[in-house]
Amino acid sequence: MERWTFHMIAGPDGTEAQVRMILRAGEDPATYPTLQVSLDGLEVPVDDAAVDYEAPEWKAVQLFTAGGGTQGQWDHLKDQLRSAVA
Repeated sequence: MERWTFHMIAGPDGTEAQVRMILRAGEDPATYPTLQVSLDGLEVPVDDAAVDYEAPEWKAVQLFTAGGGTQGQWDHLKDQLRSAVA
């Protein structure tokens, strides 16, 4: 069973602007495959921006697609993280 974490990151106006996707694989959180993406679907460098809140996947997808990203992009991003697991 896959274990995912979706951290929502607020932009300057206080609304959700990015999501940090984490595939919790293995025992060491420092090695979990992680990526960060803006809600319009553009991948951005993973940074140390403060997490506004942790969202369930359905909510993260809802915000992502409302921001201009697509379900296909979302699935591709998850596949990208899956491929990073040794």
